[in-house]
Amino acid sequence: MKWIVLDENPKPYQYIAVIAVDEERLLRIESKPCSKFQTSDEALVRARELRTKYNVKSIRMFYLEGDSSFVQI
Repeated sequence: MKWIVLDENPKPYQYIAVIAVDEERLLRIESKPCSKFQTSDEALVRARELRTKYNVKSIRMFYLEGDSSFVQI
């Protein structure tokens, strides 16, 4: 499993997306501007940088099971 952070401007959604992916899903997401990480902690570091850059309030993590949750700041 890998973790993807979408590097594009998140507006109008107002959150940075961090997505857990398997190899199949990775191929579909790689067509978008993104950063790839081995761990969720590494992905969260990048997401926090993008949150500051794009001036949005939240980070939302999407899991393989289809669940998602907002990260507490």
